[in-house]
Amino acid sequence: MMKNVLSSLKRLFRKTECNVFIAGSGHEGLEILKEHNIDIIISDARMPKMTGPEFLTAAAEQYPHTKRILLTGYADMEAIVEAVNLGKISHYVEKPWDDEKLQQLVEDTLVTINLKKKNEHLQSLLASQNEKLIAMNESLEATVKERTKKIIEINSALQENYKSTIDLFANLLDMRNPKPNVDVPDIISLVTDMAELLHLPQRELIHLTRAAKMRYMSQMSFADELLFTPYVLLSEEQKHEYKQYPLKGAMLLKNIRPLVTVADIILHHKEYLNGEGYPRGEKGESIPKSAQILTVANDYVELITGRLLEKTLTHQDAINYLETKSGTHYSVSAVEALKSSLSLKKVETPINDLHVTSQQLTAGMVLSRDLRNHNGDFLLSKGVKLADSTVMLLTELEKSAKKSFNYLSTYHLD
Repeated sequence: MMKNVLSSLKRLFRKTECNVFIAGSGHEGLEILKEHNIDIIISDARMPKMTGPEFLTAAAEQYPHTKRILLTGYADMEAIVEAVNLGKISHYVEKPWDDEKLQQLVEDTLVTINLKKKNEHLQSLLASQNEKLIAMNESLEATVKERTKKIIEINSALQENYKSTIDLFANLLDMRNPKPNVDVPDIISLVTDMAELLHLPQRELIHLTRAAKMRYMSQMSFADELLFTPYVLLSEEQKHEYKQYPLKGAMLLKNIRPLVTVADIILHHKEYLNGEGYPRGEKGESIPKSAQILTVANDYVELITGRLLEKTLTHQDAINYLETKSGTHYSVSAVEALKSSLSLKKVETPINDLHVTSQQLTAGMVLSRDLRNHNGDFLLSKGVKLADSTVMLLTELEKSAKKSFNYLSTYHLD
């Protein structure tokens, strides 16, 4: 009986594209399963030594990926139940079977198996691609992070270079401009205090301080008479030339992208709210807030240094002058901010000056006054922190001049 079943099955699937393996018992079937990758198992319920359900149970445990079909007679209901529960069969077929139906069952099962294999392959491929994608993303993130770090470093270096360049121009301008005989508040400190009191954004404050340092840039080309004469005493022709300095200064900077806003502040820092300023006579809201702050601070400095009016004004007279023009020429809030800033500076702890010679200079000392040589020529601005290289240069300058410089209470320790 067993041989007849095997022969019939072999003959039935001979013309298919399947590789058919025949086993005479359950033990032989397990051996074949060890040696070959089997997709479908068709087992008779009644076999010698090992029943069909027992064989399929063992196959299910060892080769769970296989599809298992049980051939059984109508009276073998107990075998069917056992095969379903333990052998986890996918189908059972009653004997005698219909060849076409059994063939169709096997073909449908193979289609299902192939679809499952393709799905598993795609899932594996997808997982592999996902792993590669994750690795690529991690690599990309690392690259972006590294490049961002480099960009930040480069940007910081550029910002530092801009700052150093601006400071250099500021020092050159200080050397060229008239030196007052009075102690003048640092305009950078003034505009910084005023901007903070008026809640100016940090980025705008940076532009404002740069503009304060470079506002006189175009005055480098002025003749001494134009530079050292108070504005009100200039001839009409000289005034016309003088009034162009904000415009010329702005034109020097406007093509440098990081300094475009700085150029705009410089252009407007001599404009007044009522339109009586220069170079364009702009008024009101057309004047940037930063420029309005610089206008007040700059005019205050020019009033107490004698650059604006015929006579040099005292601190209080300068404040009174600004207050009389507050709201017409100057921003009311900017004038009040200036007064608050100057008031705060009055209560600051006085600087403890030290009288020193060049041999006593050390790195870390900070200039509390402008430094001049024995002829009174300007060398360094107050507030500069001395470095070793600066000390060496000052010593060399003294040796070159063959005279000691006249250090007037110029230094205090940081």
